[in-house]
Formats: sequence, C-alpha cells, structure tokens
Amino acid sequence: MPLVSHIICTYNRAEYLPKALEALAHQNYPDYNDFEVVIINNNSTDNTQEIVDSFIKQYPDVKVVYAHEEKQGLSNARNKAIEVSNAEWLAFLDDDAYVDADYTLNLVTFIKSNPTIKAIGGPILLDFESPKPVWYTHYLGSLFGYFKPYSTSRYFSKNFYPRGSNMVFHKTLFEKYGIFNPNLGRIGRNMMGSEEKDMFQRIYNGNELVYYLHTAVIYHLVPDFRTEINFVKKQSIGVGLSEHVRIMQSHSGVFSKIISELIKWSVSFILLAFYTLQLKPAKGIMLIRFRYWVLKGLTTTIELQ
Repeated sequence: MPLVSHIICTYNRAEYLPKALEALAHQNYPDYNDFEVVIINNNSTDNTQEIVDSFIKQYPDVKVVYAHEEKQGLSNARNKAIEVSNAEWLAFLDDDAYVDADYTLNLVTFIKSNPTIKAIGGPILLDFESPKPVWYTHYLGSLFGYFKPYSTSRYFSKNFYPRGSNMVFHKTLFEKYGIFNPNLGRIGRNMMGSEEKDMFQRIYNGNELVYYLHTAVIYHLVPDFRTEINFVKKQSIGVGLSEHVRIMQSHSGVFSKIISELIKWSVSFILLAFYTLQLKPAKGIMLIRFRYWVLKGLTTTIELQ
C-alpha cells in the first residue's frame, strides 16, 4: 500500500494538467511504491481523458488511480478522491499547480519521522505567465494561490490553515471530522471557496495540531486571464459569498466576521495612503476594490440547494 496519494481533482484544465502530472513523475524520490497519483475527472468536456491516458502510457511505473465524479463541484471531487485513494496520507494538489522536485522526498521523510502529526500544509509560490500587473501586491497574492505564512517549519496557529493547493491529511481525520462540505468550494466555473477553512476549523475544534512544512513547496501557475480585472472581481465576490455560506451554515462567527472586516477595511485605507505617497496608487486602489467586492459577496443572499 502506498504511503501517500498525490491527488489532483480536475475540471477542464487540459492545458495545465500535463505540467502538474509531469512534475509528479519526475520527483527526486527513489521508490515509486511509496506514492500513487489520484486523478479525479469532474465532468471535463475537454481532452483531459486523452492526457491521462497518455500519462499512464508514458510512465507505467507510476501508480495511477483514475476516477470520474459526476456530481459537479471541487468538494465532491475531493470526497471522491478520499473514497478511491489507497494511501494512508492524502496530499491534495491543484490541476494548475506543480510540485517542487523534492516535494515527495521532503513530505515522506517528515511523515515517517513525525508519526503523531496528522495534518500538514506547505508554501505555495506563484509562477506568473507574464510580468505581474502594476496593481499587484503580496496582500492580493492569495487570490492567485500564494501562501507562505511562515519562513520556517512550525505548527500553524489556529488563525492560519493550509490552502487547497498544498494540504495533506492522514485519512483517519476524515473518519473523525467528516469530509468536505459539498455546499462550499468551486462548482463548475463559480468562484466560491471556504471548504478548506471549514474542514480545518473542524480539525482545530477537535484540538488537532496542524504542521507547516516549509520544504514541501508547490508552484501555482498564474495565466494572464487570472490577472484581468473582471476575473479578479468575480473571484473576490466569490470569496465573500463563500464566507457568507460558511457562516450561515455554522450559525456562528457573525460578530467576529464583522470585526475582522472592519479591521481589514482600516488596514486597506492605510495601505492606500502608503502606496499613494510612494506614487503607486494603483496598488492601493486595487486593495480597496478587492475589499468592496468581498463585501458585496458577503452581503449577497443565496439559496442553497
């Protein structure tokens, strides 16, 4: 039985999938028996099937589990991966991201030497297709997948949690705390999220510790379309909408969310002044626009199916 399942849930990302799979096939790790690659096709209509078939044929030594999930949505696809994976540890990746060459080596080495830790996350760095837009700041990096809360390995504080492109769970956690909430996370082309936050809140509520492994590095691709204003707007509204759904379903955290938003608005205006004084007003203006779009999503009323 493999120790780790490298999981990629995919929906119409055929142009990025080969890079993600190739990186897993070219790991600086000597034993293919220690890991498998789990690919969940969530009703893709592009040539994802052909890419997977080609990968399996080209790398026969890599163990591949390939399955379809007919229920649309990233949470449903991840839950399918939990069902079909054979490994003790499940490492969730993205179809538009790729692992560092030493990812498996560093992850497996850590797991084998730290048997009491049951959840792990690592840094996610950005790989821009073109030069960064003039309005970009690291404060908006999370919109594109960036995540590096600490400079060295340590336990996460409970106000931080791993992100979806680089989160690893011992399989028993899903037995104790349940699986991903299908009402949260991306469904088709919507921009919702928060399914990871919801999962880690359950884990934290169970007094589990989560570890940040700074050597388990992922690179997230940032194609040009993701830096277009309309896309950023849609994604930002999705951030707020996801928080709205999460809070309404848990029936808690409304007051703390209001306080959190007030603090973030205050910081954004301070940063606007700072960047304006630096003659870089576009950076500050985008931060204000981002907060407005998030607020728009937070105050949206939706009906859950």
